[in-house]
Amino acid sequence: MRSMGLAWLSLVVGCSGGDGDGSGETGLGGPSWGEAFDVGGVTALSGVWGSGPDDVYMVGGDATTGAIWHYDGTSWAVDTSAPATDLLVWVFGFGPDDVWIVGEGGAILHGSVGSWTQLDAGTTEPLWGVWGASPGDVWIVGGDADGDEPTLLHHDGTQLTAHALDPAQNDRNARALFKVWGIGGRIFAVGQDGLIIEYDGAQWVQMPAGAEANDDFVALWGTAIDNIVAVGGRASARLSTFDGSAWTTTSPTQVPGLNAVTLAGPDEAVIGGANGWVGRFDPSTSEIVAEEVVDPASDVHALWYDGQGTTYGVSGHFTEPYFGTALIRTEL
Repeated sequence: MRSMGLAWLSLVVGCSGGDGDGSGETGLGGPSWGEAFDVGGVTALSGVWGSGPDDVYMVGGDATTGAIWHYDGTSWAVDTSAPATDLLVWVFGFGPDDVWIVGEGGAILHGSVGSWTQLDAGTTEPLWGVWGASPGDVWIVGGDADGDEPTLLHHDGTQLTAHALDPAQNDRNARALFKVWGIGGRIFAVGQDGLIIEYDGAQWVQMPAGAEANDDFVALWGTAIDNIVAVGGRASARLSTFDGSAWTTTSPTQVPGLNAVTLAGPDEAVIGGANGWVGRFDPSTSEIVAEEVVDPASDVHALWYDGQGTTYGVSGHFTEPYFGTALIRTEL
């Protein structure tokens, strides 16, 4: 069956926040959210990453075309130099001249503004995430949620190689992996139906995450090997934390399905999800505070912290008419 793409990945329905399981009330002080720039037209946003405060990328597009925006520390501009692709989903890099972008239809771009190379993924499956430990160790994940098996690709600095996930390491029968991320020499990927896997240097091995890990995990990020947060859930949130040895998952009430996470510090994960909900989560106490409803008509899909007090986010509505918002969160 053909992938339903980001329209499927966006099918989360939730509330705008409130009290319950430690969640605070929406809009009570704290950081300020606003619009980073006017996206304009019928274009949705799906991914954001930067190498620093003066080099930030946002990616997305519409039903047939990918789009890239770049911030140089002064202004945002559309990058018209990239080859034509399907809608772009995720972005990650190692510096201003070494950026990876993946998306629908097996789209892979590598390079930087004005200088992109398009790679042949060897598949037309949707690619949902990319991350690397180094320029010679890059992982790309994806897959059709209604397809046969997850997509796992590795680039060693020279060539792209497909990897298979052993069915014995996938008791959820997950057909899609949504993000990959690592730290301290360890690499994890998360996906459909609560699947979490770790690469042991030879193969990907499934990791248990508790009874509440019964819905999709969509993203993960951390500050140390013993401080990683994974988020997900469709109708309601799933939050999982890794302490260096084990994953622990909770299903907090009054928090909608989550898609996005970045860590602004060891005790502050900025999180976002359905219907424009954004807030923060303290991994050490499990406290959740709802901050805003930034764009109730679309879902928050990605967040990235620049290390100097600013978090960028993106939201998108991935069915006609396509639209989204470029978000910025500043500390008060």
